[in-house]
Amino acid sequence: MSDQTSFTLSFQPYKLTLRSAFGTAHSVTTVRNNALIKLDVTTTTSSGDVITIHGYGECGVPPKKALCYFADLNDIETYFNAFVDTVTQQHVSPSSSPSQSSTIRYDPFSQLPDQYFRDLRPTSANNTSPSIFYTLLECLDKCPLNNMDYSHASQCAIEMAIFDCWGKYLNLPIYKLASLECGDELKPFYYTVSLCPTMKEILDCSDFGAKYTSFIKIKLDDDVEKGIHIIKSVLEHLEKQSKPVTKISVDANSSWSPASAIKYLEYLKTIKHLISMVEQPFPVETLKVKTKDTPRIIGEWKQIKELYFEQGLPLFADESICTHEDVAELVELVHGVNIKLEKTGGIRGALLAVTEAKKHNLDIWVGSMVGSSLNANAAAHILTSVSNYGGDLDGGLLVDDQSQLFKDGFEFKDLGYIQISSNPGVGVLNK
Repeated sequence: MSDQTSFTLSFQPYKLTLRSAFGTAHSVTTVRNNALIKLDVTTTTSSGDVITIHGYGECGVPPKKALCYFADLNDIETYFNAFVDTVTQQHVSPSSSPSQSSTIRYDPFSQLPDQYFRDLRPTSANNTSPSIFYTLLECLDKCPLNNMDYSHASQCAIEMAIFDCWGKYLNLPIYKLASLECGDELKPFYYTVSLCPTMKEILDCSDFGAKYTSFIKIKLDDDVEKGIHIIKSVLEHLEKQSKPVTKISVDANSSWSPASAIKYLEYLKTIKHLISMVEQPFPVETLKVKTKDTPRIIGEWKQIKELYFEQGLPLFADESICTHEDVAELVELVHGVNIKLEKTGGIRGALLAVTEAKKHNLDIWVGSMVGSSLNANAAAHILTSVSNYGGDLDGGLLVDDQSQLFKDGFEFKDLGYIQISSNPGVGVLNK
C-alpha cells in the first residue's frame, strides 16, 4: 500500500497593530488587516504513521489606491472561496500518492525559464513530490477570478501557503525549492522611515530602524521643503546618535510632479553619495491612463530620468509595476523596478518579473507590503537570490510583537545585511 495524502485549506483575517503610524504620500495607517491562508497536508504512510504539515501564506493589504493597490480583505476572501470551489469542481481526490510523480500532468512552472524549480518539474528524474501540490497550483492558475484586478494579491497568499507546505514536506527552504542561488554576497536591508504625522514620530522611527540596519528608506510627498527638512533631520539625528547611515533610498509613492522632481534634485544631488535610488517619483497614472497629454507627460518624465541619471541617481518604479507585463513600458522612465509578491501574484510571478527586468537591463529591488515576518521572509528568498540592490523587507519590524504569529526567519548581519534562513518552507516558525 502506498502513502496517502489529504489536505485542508482555511482563510482568516490577520490583524496587525503597527509600532507607529505608517504614512505614505497617499495614506496613514496604524492597523493593517492582512489575510492569512493555512494549508494542512496529512500523509498516512504505508506503515500507518500519520504526519501533518502546516503551510502558511500571508498577503499584505494596504489601503486601496486606484491602478496599483486593488484588494481589500473581503476581495481576498472572495477569491479564496472561488479557489476552494475550483478545487472541489476539479474533483480533487482526498488522497494521492506522493511518490508517483509520473501521474502529474500539469506543469505549474511552464512559463518560467528552465533554471527555476528544476527538481519540481513533472519531467524531472529527481521529482518525489506528491501530486497534490501540483493539483492545488493548477486550480490556482485556473481560478475563474484570475481576471479580477485583486487576484494577484490573493494568489500570493495561497501560493505562499502551498510553497511553505511543499518546502516543509521536502525539508527545503523556498529558495532551494525554486532552484535559486543565494551566494556569499549578502544583500542590504532597508528600514522604512514613514511619513508620520509629526517629526518626533519620524525620528523615533529612524531610531528604531537604526538598531537593525544602516540602510534607511525615507518616505516623502510632493512638499519639497518639508521633504528636504525630513531628510536633513533624519541624517542629522542619526549622526548625533552615532548611528551610521550607509545608504538611503527616497520613496515618493507616485506623488511628485516634474517640477517638484527637479526641485528635489537640487538637494538630492548634494548627498548623492548617500542615495541608492529614488522610488516612483511619477504618478502611477503616467503610463496607465492614456490621454491626449500622455506623450507630453511621458516626455517630461523621460527628461527627469536623464537629469537624475546625470547625477548618478537611479529611478525605480514601484506602484507602476504589478506583473512582468508592466516591465517593458517602464524602461523609458526608470532604471529599475521594485518587485513585490503581492503585486506579481507570488513567487512564480515575481520570477517572471525578474526575468523580464533582466531582459531589459533593469535593476531589481525587492519589497513587501506592511505585514508580519511571514510575508517578509517569503520575499527574502527572492531578495537574497536575484536582487542586485537589496530591498525593504521591514514588515516584521513595523508590526508590534503582540500581533506577530510567527518568529525567527532571516537574520541581520553587519549593520543591515540579510542572511536567509535555512529553515524549510518560508523559514519562520509558529510562536
